[in-house]
Amino acid sequence: MTLLQPSLKTKIDEPLLEQLTAAQREAVTHPQGPLLILAGAGTGKTTVIARRIAWLLSTQRAAPNDILALTFTEKAAAEMEERVDLLVPYGCVDMAISTFHAFGDRLIRDNAVLLGLSLHARVLSKPEQVVFAKQRLYDLPLERFRPSHDPTRYLDALVTAIARAKDEAVTPEEFVTYARLHPEARELGECYAAYQQLLHQADGIDFGDQVLLAVQLFERHPEVAARYQQQFRYILVDEFQDTNFAQFRLMQLLAPPTSNVTVVGDDDQAIYKWRGASISNVVKFLEHYRDVRRIVLTENFRSSQPILDSAYRLIRHNDPHRLEATEQIDKRLIAMSGVEGREPKEPQLAVFDTTSSEADWVVRQIQAQVEAGKRQPGDFAILVRTNRDADGFLRALNVCDVPWHFSGATGFSLHPEAKVLVSCLKALADPDDTLSWYHVLSSSLYAPPMQDVMACLAWANRNHQSLRQALEEPPPTLEVSPEGRQAIDAFLNDAHRLVELSRTRSPGQLLYRWLSDTGWLKRQAALEEPRQIDALQMAAKLFDQLRRFEESGITRLPELMQSFDLFQTFSEAGEDETDLISRDRVNVLTIHKAKGLEFPVVFMVGLLQGRFPTPLRRDPIELPEPLIKDLLPSGDYHLQEERRLFYVAMTRAKEELTLTASYRHGGKSTRRLSQFVREALNVTSDRPAPEPPSTLERIARVGVVEAPRTAHPPTPLPEPLRLSPYGLDDYLTCPLKFRYSHVLRIPIMRHHLVIYGAALHKAVELFFKRRLEGREMGEDELLEVFRQAWSSEGFLSREHETQRLDEGLEVLRRFFHHQQQAPERPSLIEEKFSFSLDDFFVVGRWDRVDREGKDAVIIDYKSSDVDDQIKANQRVRESLQMAVYALAWKMIHGQIPKRLELRFLETDVIGQAVFSDEDLNATTDHLRQVARGIRGLDFRAEPDVFSCRWCAYQSICPSALA
Repeated sequence: MTLLQPSLKTKIDEPLLEQLTAAQREAVTHPQGPLLILAGAGTGKTTVIARRIAWLLSTQRAAPNDILALTFTEKAAAEMEERVDLLVPYGCVDMAISTFHAFGDRLIRDNAVLLGLSLHARVLSKPEQVVFAKQRLYDLPLERFRPSHDPTRYLDALVTAIARAKDEAVTPEEFVTYARLHPEARELGECYAAYQQLLHQADGIDFGDQVLLAVQLFERHPEVAARYQQQFRYILVDEFQDTNFAQFRLMQLLAPPTSNVTVVGDDDQAIYKWRGASISNVVKFLEHYRDVRRIVLTENFRSSQPILDSAYRLIRHNDPHRLEATEQIDKRLIAMSGVEGREPKEPQLAVFDTTSSEADWVVRQIQAQVEAGKRQPGDFAILVRTNRDADGFLRALNVCDVPWHFSGATGFSLHPEAKVLVSCLKALADPDDTLSWYHVLSSSLYAPPMQDVMACLAWANRNHQSLRQALEEPPPTLEVSPEGRQAIDAFLNDAHRLVELSRTRSPGQLLYRWLSDTGWLKRQAALEEPRQIDALQMAAKLFDQLRRFEESGITRLPELMQSFDLFQTFSEAGEDETDLISRDRVNVLTIHKAKGLEFPVVFMVGLLQGRFPTPLRRDPIELPEPLIKDLLPSGDYHLQEERRLFYVAMTRAKEELTLTASYRHGGKSTRRLSQFVREALNVTSDRPAPEPPSTLERIARVGVVEAPRTAHPPTPLPEPLRLSPYGLDDYLTCPLKFRYSHVLRIPIMRHHLVIYGAALHKAVELFFKRRLEGREMGEDELLEVFRQAWSSEGFLSREHETQRLDEGLEVLRRFFHHQQQAPERPSLIEEKFSFSLDDFFVVGRWDRVDREGKDAVIIDYKSSDVDDQIKANQRVRESLQMAVYALAWKMIHGQIPKRLELRFLETDVIGQAVFSDEDLNATTDHLRQVARGIRGLDFRAEPDVFSCRWCAYQSICPSALA
């Protein structure tokens, strides 16, 4: 347990309650018992949760590891952790702040034996679940849901139905029992049971299992539930209205009816019923928990009063099915902020004849304010109901050369460079895939004259041959320029060479070799254009996906391409929280993805009846109603949810809100204005359309949707700045290396030394974790952990990989026998730390901490083969990483560690060193120097022969000396 320092209370207690409203202060200082905080949009719920955590700590009602905070998204968890870090800079590394799914995953892995699960079970994402089911389609007991003319027709629907069952905490056994009495549910029930069995055999779990298995753990093993109840004395749940039944059940099992449990939510912002969220959980909370204290936050710190009044006018149409009506409370939001000297604007309505006119007008409004210097592009958001509604607005932004960022999909289908990278894989897998060969050849990888490419393509089409045949065996009549022939030859040589390498190389290794050998990575890294930076980020995402495939056992190109298109289809529609918004471009988002965000100016577009609200579309395969444990809402629940979604969109706006619509959408039919517009603005007739765009503008907007061409200043780095020991070392080694690795995230193929070291580290980590839990790990299990953590990436040959694998196994056998003869029991393993220094944070993990009386010994494991004691001691003394570890211990615990050790697993040599106050002062200076450099965007190259030789980016760095 990490205990608070006595001085911490005085540091954080005083300012905690400053600048809080009376209701916020009441919520923060609630002493004990169940608490329901109804927090309207923009009322500072994250502030309240973070300050409540800090207040519990500062008043010593709780230690950090007594507190569990659960959120709905990883983004929300990260934001909450940052807020708490700012309020409580030291001593809270033991606190659990995570999503429900991450917490459930921790529970089932810590108790895997009780659940009959492997320690190494892999979590499948939704796209991976679909691919998994497709690969085993004929192992599932399907008839009606596997039609012979289209066997995969119901694949997505089946996976979705199984996920919904898990959201409702319905086990396969429960479903099969129900299906015995209801034959219409038999096929789905048997499919669910078979899918779960196949998943178990494949050593996997899916997203829904992370919560459902945790619920089963607590229900079947009350003693385990009691242990966690005793540990987490204070539980806080954010966005409670977005939780599903299984998540609520997990909370019930974790927090008995009189517990110190705080839930924060707003029934008016419940917008995830379509993926299992249960708005009735708020009602069930009031029923299940005793003497619940209710606090309503209505003072809004985001939007102007006219915007709030319009949103309230809209949402009142959901009465009497709102808590305001049923609980007889006042939820009308009161604006607490405004722009000094500026009268708040009423929401505006603009109606157009066509969608193109609507898009052109919206973009012209944005462009006019940007060009007048009144606002920056990042001040604007265009909110769309669905991804496909964004296309016309992206085109209009391109015509006006306004920079934009679209977060409606992962972007592979929209980004030209990303499509080229995918085409590289397809071209290798299928030499006669003319379209993919065309994309790769004509791209910036080779850049031949386009007239040569088109001539070859035209000849191939006329002669009914593939482009490959035209390139490899060109007829004498096909004229190609010398520049074109050179580019074509280079392309063919690369393609042939990589096809041969595909015998032994993974798809990720093949693609990386292609991008590296052609200089693509080097060219992208050297440019500051947003388009090039976007291309690198898209490449990083693609390599992450390829690595996920490899981890699932798909290690060869033909296997990959059998499932890649299907995987991409569901990735495009999936939830991707990374790079959600841009601070220097116009943000185009779906309303669901705008939840939790705010912008000075918001345009809500495409507001037609039939498009918003959308018609109710039922799932192709529905969960039987008797199995749904949620309290089904009364009234037109779909219309109510659509209205809540409209409400969420309106309350994203801080200063200006404009609603737009166009009567003719696509065809000739005239549509009516959305009823929600009429409800919000209280209008009874439509407004006249503004002046239509010019003929030239209408022609120009037919252009391709692609990333904007205009150069813009580099995006500022996220604040607060967070430095890790690895980032610190990278920057001091070479600032350009830091930029490549931590800013641009340029993908690299992991070196075999990294693979080897990481696998050893994982095995040792899990060995000691099990020992701390009182469960000794056997030798076979230890070796299996190492094998499971192994990857074939980066080795020189199959023989080289086999040699290193055998060496690692032998290292662990020696480690195991040593631990049997002289058992060691650490105090902490893989313990996170975080402390503030000036205006930035230093974060990291200690591998291992041992206690010798009141003193601490910090231990780090290395896989390198240092076999000399003097050199080993020197390595510790010169290690900036170890110095940061020592500084972190002093900052958090108030004393310098007794000593620091590097344990070299291959040689059993232990290097030791002691750090002084002077050493740590020098480390502090290094940290401040790096923080200044990063904030100043100082990423100059500082090459030297030794550093460049071992740098993963030497092949693309223009300054490399190696």
